[in-house]
Amino acid sequence: MKKFPLNFTKLAFLLIAINILLSSYWLINGDIHYDVDVSRDFLVINDIVQNHHFTLLGPRSGAIQGVFHGPLWFYINAPIFFISNGNPVAVGWFWFLLSIIFTILVFWVSKKIFNTKVALLSILLLSVNSIMNPTYGLKNFYNPYGAVFLTPLFFFWFISYIRNLKIKYLLLSLFTLGLIIQFQMAFGIPILLSTTFYLMYYLFIRKKIWHFVSYLILIIPLSTFILFDLKHNWLQLNAVIQYITVHQDKLNIIDLLLSRLNAFVFNFFDMLSPGKNIFTGIFTILFIVGSIISFRKSQAFERGVYQIFFYLLSSFWIISLGYSGEIGNYFWPFIPLTIIIFCSFSKYMNKKIFFTGFLVLYIINFYTGIAAIRSFDLNINKRGPHSWAFNLEVAKNIYQDASQDFGFYNYSPDRLGYQQRYAMIYAQKLYPQIHSFPSTKKSLTYLIEVAPAKDRPELNSFAWRISDIKIDRNPNQTFRWDFIQVEKYYLNTEEIKVPTNPDLLDPLTFR
Repeated sequence: MKKFPLNFTKLAFLLIAINILLSSYWLINGDIHYDVDVSRDFLVINDIVQNHHFTLLGPRSGAIQGVFHGPLWFYINAPIFFISNGNPVAVGWFWFLLSIIFTILVFWVSKKIFNTKVALLSILLLSVNSIMNPTYGLKNFYNPYGAVFLTPLFFFWFISYIRNLKIKYLLLSLFTLGLIIQFQMAFGIPILLSTTFYLMYYLFIRKKIWHFVSYLILIIPLSTFILFDLKHNWLQLNAVIQYITVHQDKLNIIDLLLSRLNAFVFNFFDMLSPGKNIFTGIFTILFIVGSIISFRKSQAFERGVYQIFFYLLSSFWIISLGYSGEIGNYFWPFIPLTIIIFCSFSKYMNKKIFFTGFLVLYIINFYTGIAAIRSFDLNINKRGPHSWAFNLEVAKNIYQDASQDFGFYNYSPDRLGYQQRYAMIYAQKLYPQIHSFPSTKKSLTYLIEVAPAKDRPELNSFAWRISDIKIDRNPNQTFRWDFIQVEKYYLNTEEIKVPTNPDLLDPLTFR
């Protein structure tokens, strides 16, 4: 095998280091991307660490009502959360460490499957894509990231098993797939079905049916689901059965196929060629052409790698047709594998064509990443709703304003208010002399209200304040920070006695 020139290798590692550094731009500025999912995770982990309320449930599944992901992401983050006293920026640096480990893992897997050249190209493209990509960039880490992290490892173990039929590799691949289901059921379950269909045929023709005993290993990573359902009369299993037997959408197969095609080209490939423009389409065509050329020219083992990758990719999309809703970003875990496969085309495609396409793709990703960094406002008060630093700044101002213990309520158009709630809980640690009480009326009470989108003014907090909080008068004082309004009330005894709506979300019962 012809090795890369040493100078190019040094340049590649320098670029990788620069990309990794750029991906930590938010952290360097003391901030993380802090959306509803991330803030919800912090609230749950805080409950685990502070109150020892251990859970068998993870975040709610977006596809089937009554079904939840596993809790593994909470417990992975719990140690650093405990050590840092719940500091989101410290947890963010832990995520940064995970992203470096992930880069090393992708290098190892791609080198094992192909060679060092492919591995180097893979992490070069992965690192530049991670500057702005919320899948594994530092802008947004939550439970699906675990599936993204583990999918290359699952793929490697699985093709290792197919190559030599050693049962230890099947055990490793199935165990890893069980962990993937913990993190992202909407990806892991279709891949488990796809893998099982493949093995039913593969093991039958090789007379190794007894290898199916390996599926017992799934009991370990899926134990939280089993234990929860045993304790709660098979609640999640019944939800799945009800969805399958009762759920009846009016399915227009043409519209569904067009929706999936759009998701495949302009969502899936947009993650690799950001912008949803002509370059995304060109890259999609380049990927298809490169796949055909590489499959024809490759030897037996690598041809098998391509076969399994495209089998898993295509079967995932076919199985997903059983769900008529939007599939969102359930395909995220395929992104690192797609990068590895794309970079392997360097072995078989015309070098000028491949490296021209690679360079254009690299530049597009780098430009998009730099644009994302330039959009980051150094003024904390202008960073927007998904900035941890901004939400913390609002919370700190409330504590600084309070001259006594106080109660507070959160409102957001989604009726959750997770972001502001955790910011208030964390800020309490910075102001121990003042005690705050969430969802409680005190003589001093603050209402923290997130403004609705401009095109949905009816989602304002007016009805919430009157109907749910039962405060029907103007505040004593009002503060405003960008899209957040804080109303300050001094309540008398009679106002405090009026009970609020008992159904208001408080301890993440319906997370």
